Amino acid sequence: MYNQTMYELGSQPSIIRELFAYGLQQAKVVGAENVFDYTLGNPSIPAPAKVNQSIKDILSDTDSIAIHGYSMAGGFDSTREAIAKNLNDRYGTDIKASNLYITCGAAPALISAIKALLADENSEIILP
Repeated sequence: MYNQTMYELGSQPSIIRELFAYGLQQAKVVGAENVFDYTLGNPSIPAPAKVNQSIKDILSDTDSIAIHGYSMAGGFDSTREAIAKNLNDRYGTDIKASNLYITCGAAPALISAIKALLADENSEIILP
């Protein structure tokens, strides 16, 4: 037994992924430098040198199990605390780490938020 609705959603072609594949195909035709891929949140400019260096530092100074391992569902406390501090410092807010839920992308974040708002499986959300 499986959820038929979710199966149907997962078996439908994704226009975003189709556009991504089209971009890869066009890059071969017109050159990658002439294709700007914004379909999956891909960057359009190089990361700042500080970001690249930070990644290198993490890879060289941190246990690989910690780097490649999973966190609990809502994210590591230290990550949530650092983000809360950053937001509070920048915007003068009083966000607590417990107010944050870390996801691996926009789609899981939206699904989590929408499912949290649904009272039951027959609920509907209407967006203008």
